Amino acid sequence: MGTIVLIVWHDAHSVASTWIDVADIDVEPAVVESVGFLLADAKPRHIVLAQSLTGDECDHILAVPVEMVRSMKVLCADGYVKSNQVF
Repeated sequence: MGTIVLIVWHDAHSVASTWIDVADIDVEPAVVESVGFLLADAKPRHIVLAQSLTGDECDHILAVPVEMVRSMKVLCADGYVKSNQVF
């Protein structure tokens, strides 16, 4: 498996759905939290996450420019979450 990480990043976003006064523009960033398998070195200057892995293939890929990433935390280094819960 792979390393599972949580990244917190600032997304580009629309600030209004219609015409507004410039003074009414929201100055707060759009903060997003994303979790996935880290695909190290998949794309230069990006943190790349996959939702699903199987063999050498992956699905639902998210590539966030490193300049937009505010933090990254390793949740699990071997791809398996340790739990006492029985499934």
